[in-house]
Amino acid sequence: MGVTLAIAGISQGTASAADPAEVIVLSTLHQLHAQTDGYSFADLSDVIEQLHPDILAVELTAVDLESRREQSTKQEYQHSVFPLLDKHNYDVVPLEPPQPLYDELVSLFRKAQKDLSEQNPAGVESFNLYMDSLFEMLGERWVSPGAVNSRATDILFESKHRFQSALFGPEEAQAWQGWNQHFLQQIVRTADAHPDKRILVLVGAEHAYWLRAHLADSEIILLDTQRLLADRKKGARSDF
Repeated sequence: MGVTLAIAGISQGTASAADPAEVIVLSTLHQLHAQTDGYSFADLSDVIEQLHPDILAVELTAVDLESRREQSTKQEYQHSVFPLLDKHNYDVVPLEPPQPLYDELVSLFRKAQKDLSEQNPAGVESFNLYMDSLFEMLGERWVSPGAVNSRATDILFESKHRFQSALFGPEEAQAWQGWNQHFLQQIVRTADAHPDKRILVLVGAEHAYWLRAHLADSEIILLDTQRLLADRKKGARSDF
């Protein structure tokens, strides 16, 4: 089954007569949903439905969205998102950049990683140990969708990417900023074209802090994801 693409550059009606779009940034865990009891693939599906979006903005290229190619890392798509597209009449917008920008940004990431491994292997080893410790701690703390979408999680990933950019160098930082900036542009264009709509942005948890900070400075109505999730299950922890 095909998908209904929301056109990001054509306004639906008269924007001046409508309220701004609402945007929710919902962190996903990709393949880690399979081993996170508090935020399983089924939990993700439930949360998406309970947030009542009009439009989904998804972390895929237009090609992968149209073909529904199975994702090896972003497994939430075949397990949660694609079935919901069949079940509901959601419009959907791809966030990932098209070619040649996609390959240009990926090449910057890979070059930064290759250069560091050759020039500073001890730095790579230290970074890997840091990552192991970070995700071990997060795995213990991620007891609910709200915990994954908490301010505490955002702070930890912001710190992680500051360290990562400093360690891997300017090409890593350029690629990270470029990737997120493309996401932001797609979201803003979609919001401008669809006033009065609720847009649910699905991105890996590491991107959420960046997008929330930049969307908060825009004219878009950015809803508080953690607050929206707080009452989903009575007594469930939403932060750590």
